[in-house]
Amino acid sequence: MTTSIFRPFWSYDPIKTEQWLEKKASEGLVLSGFNRWSRKFHFEEDDPKSYTFRLHYEKVDHFPQALEESGWESITKEGRWRMIRHEGAANREPSRDHVASRNKVHYYIFLAVFIYMLLSAGLVGILTLSVFLGGGSATFVPSPYWAITITVGLTLWTLVPYSTLKLHKGLKKLKVDPSFSTEENSKPITFTKWRLAWVFAPDRLENWLERMEQKGYHLEKVSRWGIRFSFSEGEPRMVSYAADFQKSIESDYFYMHSDRGWRQLFHSTSTFMSWTLWAKTYTSEEDKPQLYSDPHHKLKHAKRVTIWQGGIFLPLTILYIGLITTNIHTILQGGILDSTFWMVVVQTIVVVEFGYFSVRSFLYYWRVRKSIQ
Repeated sequence: MTTSIFRPFWSYDPIKTEQWLEKKASEGLVLSGFNRWSRKFHFEEDDPKSYTFRLHYEKVDHFPQALEESGWESITKEGRWRMIRHEGAANREPSRDHVASRNKVHYYIFLAVFIYMLLSAGLVGILTLSVFLGGGSATFVPSPYWAITITVGLTLWTLVPYSTLKLHKGLKKLKVDPSFSTEENSKPITFTKWRLAWVFAPDRLENWLERMEQKGYHLEKVSRWGIRFSFSEGEPRMVSYAADFQKSIESDYFYMHSDRGWRQLFHSTSTFMSWTLWAKTYTSEEDKPQLYSDPHHKLKHAKRVTIWQGGIFLPLTILYIGLITTNIHTILQGGILDSTFWMVVVQTIVVVEFGYFSVRSFLYYWRVRKSIQ
């Protein structure tokens, strides 16, 4: 007997879906297939089984031979998604890197839409409040399309925040734990320094930290959000720092750099940004260590920072410049002065801030490109 179960957000939290499939198998419902468009999972009734399930996202159309040799069995495949299982506990785990990378893209899209919705709602709220405070009044215009407008609005304000939160929680479960490579601070903290928005120019942060080490100020701790740096005083030393940005962390990322002698001092807890700060001590007889020595990789890394860190703000900057132009035109045409004026002030602040982030990121890319030519 076949049973179908509707599960609309199954891919946003893969680990929860895997645990759900394992529970169903223990209850006598074994997965036989699924449809990614209808969001339905199909089960066959059987004796209770003890299976380990994994959602495997493939960028190439084949089932890895290494997994097959380790006892993993392919159950069904839809698009790039493949459902695999292992009887009992598996001795080799499939990589979750591609799943995390795919879900991060979805998370960025939903987060960008959600932020735009919040900003739009905030601006409308400010404008409405300004009108009422200025002695204005609201007029309701009947329309047969109000039902459609309200339905679409409620759908968006339900679907977008829920999907964003669901993806965020799912990505936190998939995130590789770097705790094994973090060294505890054993020296007393002498002073702290704040560095805001360094992610838009990581080379400036690296140079600053290296100069501090040469003065005898050793970095001991970075705050959770990566903006407060705590130092201890000691002997001057030569330390190479590397601020590394990754869209998604590969499963062997921390082992690879730790085995080469790099010490991890910070890893961002945010799903939106995967920044890691590495340090490695060297002597005057040695060449300065490089986390990535290949010029092509350095330029690729700088391009990634510029696109994902600064490039996000460039379209928003252009959008707000257009809004400022429209509002100034409204003021010159004798429109509502008070509310429009304050909207222009707020939008100008946003343009300056977002523009600064964008310019800083593009200058970083230009410096890296110039240094390797």
